[in-house]
Amino acid sequence: MDLKNQTKLLFARELEEMLKTIPMDKIRIVDLCKRCNTIPQTFYYHFHDKYELVAWTFLYDFSKTYVNQDFEYSVKSIVDNLKQMNQRRVFYQKTYTQHSQNSIDQYIQKFNIHSAIDAMENHSQQPVTFDQLLEIKYHSYGMMGLFQEWINDKSTVSIEQLAQFQFDHTPDFLKIAYQNYSFKKISKKLH
Repeated sequence: MDLKNQTKLLFARELEEMLKTIPMDKIRIVDLCKRCNTIPQTFYYHFHDKYELVAWTFLYDFSKTYVNQDFEYSVKSIVDNLKQMNQRRVFYQKTYTQHSQNSIDQYIQKFNIHSAIDAMENHSQQPVTFDQLLEIKYHSYGMMGLFQEWINDKSTVSIEQLAQFQFDHTPDFLKIAYQNYSFKKISKKLH
């Protein structure tokens, strides 16, 4: 791992530690930097604000499953991704309590929808239709609602049940597009 990503991971890990005792809206960049033994300019070299750091952490976790060369969109890949998120359960619980314009939910919704559109357009070589766009949004909003319930312990569904449900309810056209999609573009956003 290069130095740039090591620095980003340092910020992500320390933010995760801070979130165990401090609400997200009370965390200040200057305090995060002190805990990382660095200066705010270093933070701002990598991130616009703490919400962009949260978004980067999500992408980092997501990429651990989806940029693998042998990737196949399946129940197993969804389970693997949920297990990765589960390792940072407290982090995601704390960041999901934020409902500002920079909320992680809004970021993930945007990410999900743009990834799906990109996968569809790469697969079909045509723009996504209006109906496909609505199905993509419907699927993303529903799955993220279920994910939030699960991550916040408001659901008794297991990782395996949630993954199976997500896979079964992914529109068929999107399953096909994901099978042929290179999620490696995501890893480029990490650098």
